[in-house]
Amino acid sequence: MTDPDALLDRVRTDSRPHAVALAVALVAGVALASVHWLGLVAAGAAAALVAPTFRRGVAYAFAAGVIALAAFAVSLGPAAAFVPEMRPVVYVTVGGALGLPLLGSLARGVA
Repeated sequence: MTDPDALLDRVRTDSRPHAVALAVALVAGVALASVHWLGLVAAGAAAALVAPTFRRGVAYAFAAGVIALAAFAVSLGPAAAFVPEMRPVVYVTVGGALGLPLLGSLARGVA
């Protein structure tokens, strides 16, 4: 049986396992975010936990939010042209999509 800390260190330092773990974290996080808004927090936490440093974890969490926001914009289809006219709702959507993964990235500070 392998040591979980050694496995996490390997994921954080070796490039191939790091890329795979980051891709899995981002895909799973965006999939969870499509079901519930807490998925955005989970996406940020999962992306940050595979990061080698805290700063990079915050950047990964921000990227997870951008990816989730882009996926949402693509899912709107032709209705995306009307989104800029819905200003208060757009502010909450963008703030949540970028802020909630950053909240989740704080998990990297404890792990």
